Amino acid sequence: MKYLFNKIAFLLNYLRNFRTINQFKKINNKLYKTIEDREVDRIILKGRIIKMVRDYITINTSSEFIPPWYKTNAEIREEVIHKYGEEMEQLGIKLYHNLKLSA
Repeated sequence: MKYLFNKIAFLLNYLRNFRTINQFKKINNKLYKTIEDREVDRIILKGRIIKMVRDYITINTSSEFIPPWYKTNAEIREEVIHKYGEEMEQLGIKLYHNLKLSA
């Protein structure tokens, strides 16, 4: 009998909060979509940063007499922050000193 009363109480409580529950479900669906969109934007930005770094690090070794020149991690990091700093800040991406991107 106690089990039946608990079930009835749960049902009445659910019916009383039905609107609130539906509002939360709608909000959660919208949040889920925005989280997916943000994750896609983060992946795209990371790809653009990696492509830019590969193009920026060109090492010229075609000559035997002119030694190849290298760019340091600090130079590369400053260039990435200069080009993509605002987008990285909006999407929550960090660039560490060893040029690794955060999640």
